[in-house]
Amino acid sequence: MSGMFDDRYEEAAREVSVPQPLGIQAVVTDATEFPIAALSATLGKAILAISEMAQVPVSLAAQSVLAAAALAAQPYINVETITGQSRPVSLFFFTIAASGDRKSTSDQFAIDPVKRREELLAVDYQRASLSYSIAEAAYKAATQKAKAGANKTRDDIRKCLEDCGTPPQPPVQPLLTADEPTGPGLQRLFAEAMPALGLFSDEGATFLGGWSMQEENQAATGGMLSKLWDGSPIKRIRADKENATTILYGRRLSLHLMVQPDIANSLLGNKAVRNQGLLSRILVAAPKSLKGSRFWKEPSDDARANLDRYQKKLALHLERPFAYREETSRALDLDLIVLQPEARTKLIAFSDHCEKLLGPGGKYEQIADFASKMTENATRLAAVIAWFESSSTLLREGLSERAVNAGIALVEFYAEEAARLYGTPALDDDDANAATLIEWVRKREFTAIGLRFLNRRGPTQVRSASVLKRAIQILVEHGHLVAIKGGATLELEGGPKFYAEAFTVVPVDVA
Repeated sequence: MSGMFDDRYEEAAREVSVPQPLGIQAVVTDATEFPIAALSATLGKAILAISEMAQVPVSLAAQSVLAAAALAAQPYINVETITGQSRPVSLFFFTIAASGDRKSTSDQFAIDPVKRREELLAVDYQRASLSYSIAEAAYKAATQKAKAGANKTRDDIRKCLEDCGTPPQPPVQPLLTADEPTGPGLQRLFAEAMPALGLFSDEGATFLGGWSMQEENQAATGGMLSKLWDGSPIKRIRADKENATTILYGRRLSLHLMVQPDIANSLLGNKAVRNQGLLSRILVAAPKSLKGSRFWKEPSDDARANLDRYQKKLALHLERPFAYREETSRALDLDLIVLQPEARTKLIAFSDHCEKLLGPGGKYEQIADFASKMTENATRLAAVIAWFESSSTLLREGLSERAVNAGIALVEFYAEEAARLYGTPALDDDDANAATLIEWVRKREFTAIGLRFLNRRGPTQVRSASVLKRAIQILVEHGHLVAIKGGATLELEGGPKFYAEAFTVVPVDVA
């Protein structure tokens, strides 16, 4: 008996001793289902309408709709937190979807009223610019005349200048959104454009790959965005007198960047950006692609009607005039939304719940930075949803427990997304090419391959000799390929052919 056991053990040992290939890309679980039922009627139905009409995942449509709602709410209200502080309702969204997943189509449905509002503002701006040019020329001429005259004393000149009045204010730039500003450019925009803006882009790579997120600028850009989320004043410190130091109060920014997975990893896996605190403020979603299942289906009348209802309501919110503390600075004068007692009690309980889960061994331990802001993000989400549905009721009655429940459901979804996505290491180009190559090889069920064959027939982006050799090296190091000494004769192109550089493809144990 013992001999039989020993033989079987030796056979088993030989079987399990075959080394398995190592993953080049981190394994990421599937996305959590978006809690659409938690949303209010208008927003929830609009999200489902966009999902149906653009044939996109619900969470992808939700990101665009919620970002638009935050843009519409942030110029008018702050919300009370459980600590009694007055906080912005601005929200930062980050959507990850591949090319061809219809990011732009979905986003266009959601923010079409924003673009139409910008067009109307541009018409008004042109008229105001002409009036301003005339007023500015008149003011300059008046001040020059006030200072002229050989016999005038200092007091005479002062009196004449005072009679000229204050200089005319230039018209506000007709922008509600920007898609790829630099950090300093965004600061300047707040000085010249609307005091409440959206950093919105369906091609977020233009921002993440631009000047603002270059390695030497990441900390400064991340810090600036975090302070805007916090509602802090914008301080522009300049050495030259012409561009003098300015401090801008009462500014608000909401953000929605839609990016492809490889670009997203460069941010989500960036320790410097995470340590700075920006990722703790971002609500990220990475839905599973629907490509291959989006066969044409005529949108229902209900979907069209629900989208139309949402767009009209968003347009009305965007037409509201801003209230300023005083006109020259354009610092927003914001109403404070207070918490109803039941809502405050619910948020305190939720805060304690999150605190338990971010401790050692807790569900949120690996995203403790994000979890520490979940209660505030839930409060902001609740206020945005309630404002969109009925701003007058919200102002009169305060934030309800029902709205808070919606905010909590949403932020728990975002916590699940953060837990599976944050910290995923970014792939460099060589790793990405190696991953592409081995996926291509395995799909074709090759048991062995030749280098020359891959150079001619492999994936287009990996065929270059230098790129291919680096990819092969990575695959050998990770145990996906094993070099065949002396080469091998393989049937890869319709007949046997000798390849001086050939490799065995190591099978993957899927058990």
